[in-house]
Amino acid sequence: MNGFWPSIPFYIPYSPGMPNWWDLVWWIFQLVIMSALLLILHLVATREDQVGNDESKSDPS
Repeated sequence: MNGFWPSIPFYIPYSPGMPNWWDLVWWIFQLVIMSALLLILHLVATREDQVGNDESKSDPS
């Protein structure tokens, strides 16, 4: 299996023995997914805050 999987010239400590590129791809994937999730939740929360504020301003009581 030597030479089949691409590798990068970086040493990754505590790697479980998989090719080095997979660890980096996995962490980059996790960062992208988690960042997107945080951005979506932030947009939903700010939209809900604006809707709540608009309703409280129009309520005369």
